[in-house]
Amino acid sequence: MGRPPGFDKDKVVQAVERQFRRTGYAGTSVDDIAKAGGLGRGSLYAAFGDKSKLYLRTLEAYCERNESVWVAVLEGPDDTALERLHAYLVRSARFVHDDPDGLGCMVTGFVVEGDEHDPQATARVRQALSRIEGSLSECVQAAQRHGDLDPEADASAISRLLMANNRGMEVLARAGFDTAALERVADQAFAGLPLTARARSRQMTRPAVSDAS
Repeated sequence: MGRPPGFDKDKVVQAVERQFRRTGYAGTSVDDIAKAGGLGRGSLYAAFGDKSKLYLRTLEAYCERNESVWVAVLEGPDDTALERLHAYLVRSARFVHDDPDGLGCMVTGFVVEGDEHDPQATARVRQALSRIEGSLSECVQAAQRHGDLDPEADASAISRLLMANNRGMEVLARAGFDTAALERVADQAFAGLPLTARARSRQMTRPAVSDAS
């Protein structure tokens, strides 16, 4: 297979990213990458370098997109911060099932695979997790300022708890739990937050699951 005339590098990166998400770094061969990207080996190396370089490029693209998605979910005014935290959990519950191929997060896949083949990839994954934690922490603090979460609670600990729920629900989804079951997990996780009495009273008048899509 040669190099298609005028091929779109971004589309190749997207296709290869999904291949890495499907089979992991170690489980993806150069032939798999070439097939996914629709390129011959020679064209692949000429355009992107070796497997490690292409993995780093797809990881960077994925992290930037993923971070932007979560920022869009979590950023906003103080008076809707609690609803945004709920939206984060609901979206986490739906993440795998909303993908047409049932693929999980590339960052989670890297961590679970435990393959530190590239220090740059490891650093980028840690940066991605840190950025999402930061967005969550800011949202938690906004909910505290608005009087919806206990102001004495540890915002950082709550943020990490929410991240743990996010990653755990991804694993359960890939193990076969359906969206409805995971949305119940999301609601239970939300109910376990240090909500103030005012916030609990308000939540009792709302549907259990709001649409975060």
